[in-house]
Amino acid sequence: MDTAFTSRLFTSNHEELLLELLKYDTVSPMETGQPSLIAEAQQRYALFAAVRTGAQIVVHEPPDPALLTGEEVPLSVKERASLMEHVFWASQPNLVLRIGPPRPPAQTLVFNFHMDTVDGSFPVTYDGETFVGRGAVDMKGPGVALLAGIEAALQSKPDLLDSYSIVIQCVSGEEGGAMGVYGTKVLIDQGWYGHLNIFAEPSNGVYFDKSTTSMTARVVVEGKDATDDAPHSGHNATLLLGYIAQQLFTALSVPITEAGGKMCLAGVHTGQMHNKVYGSGQLLMNFAYLSTEAGQQFRLWIEEAFADAVRQFSETFSTIAGSALTASEAKQICRLEWVKQGLPVLNNRDVSLERFLTELGLERSPDDHLHETFTCDAMWAQREGSYTIVYGPGSLEKNLAHADGEWITREQLEEYAISIRHLLLSYVTIAQDQSVKETIA
Repeated sequence: MDTAFTSRLFTSNHEELLLELLKYDTVSPMETGQPSLIAEAQQRYALFAAVRTGAQIVVHEPPDPALLTGEEVPLSVKERASLMEHVFWASQPNLVLRIGPPRPPAQTLVFNFHMDTVDGSFPVTYDGETFVGRGAVDMKGPGVALLAGIEAALQSKPDLLDSYSIVIQCVSGEEGGAMGVYGTKVLIDQGWYGHLNIFAEPSNGVYFDKSTTSMTARVVVEGKDATDDAPHSGHNATLLLGYIAQQLFTALSVPITEAGGKMCLAGVHTGQMHNKVYGSGQLLMNFAYLSTEAGQQFRLWIEEAFADAVRQFSETFSTIAGSALTASEAKQICRLEWVKQGLPVLNNRDVSLERFLTELGLERSPDDHLHETFTCDAMWAQREGSYTIVYGPGSLEKNLAHADGEWITREQLEEYAISIRHLLLSYVTIAQDQSVKETIA
């Protein structure tokens, strides 16, 4: 840990900025279906960064929805955007700040954090030691600590920007299952990446360059309701979905686990009344995978298992009066659809930069600790000549990132700012080496 800088990096001004940002309602519209104040919070962040670091706004605009047509765009994003129309995009811009002159990726270091948050409102507080509020650890607090570290580095070495430029991406579309497709992915596709890309996420003080990615399947039943007086006259979505859930878990959980993945059998929903047969409903399942190839294999397994389960249901329940109609028409009223699939997996290594990070005292999360990593926007930032890592203060679990009472301490933010300062000062050597390589090439 760098101890040469004796005064506090995360100052009272940074505390005030963080408290102000925590009070902005930046809940993702993916969570609420309502517009958000993400743009206003980004503008406040950018103004502070400009005054303290000389940062320039080079991008602050919503994504072009015409670009979001690929199969990697989650179905949930398309559905929400369709419902909210232009307001969905207008309230979720992406911000790019550049500190230093325009330079190619080889002479650029990129930081990324997201301004959007999950839903859940509770009072913002600060007792001088601990910040409490939605986004405290995920990711407004670390986003402000980044600025503290950058500012301190520029104060220590005013000519730092002679060697390389710094880019900060402050994105929307990270939470709510958006998977970064209209935030980080858009910016990376526009060329906003560097030789080293650091994604600020609560990684418990270590960094990781490899993680799983997930796909989400939704089994939908759209049939005819019935009353308890004539249950045989309608389709029983509860019976059908419950059977499919059991069959899929039996068929898939073991092979997926043995292949290094995870299966989460999530919610089944049809209805809550006791005197009604629900003809419609849905079942949600999530699957984590370690590689693109594994994800493709899982999809084949899941689709085959689903087809088998529907066929077995029809055979098993065709002779029972209360379920005969459902059994005979199961194929017509039941379908499997992918809410999200085809997403890439974060999996990159760089011997030189790993050695650099080790010399700084940063610990790489070992490959056998993949269960401690998580899916995030970093998966989009893998490019030739780039190394992308996830590194930030706090823990998703311990700091209650998606729960009531989300918190982070000033000390955690101070330590992160110190580590960023140390990294930026030391990165000069890496940038100079890259410049020599570019000249030779």
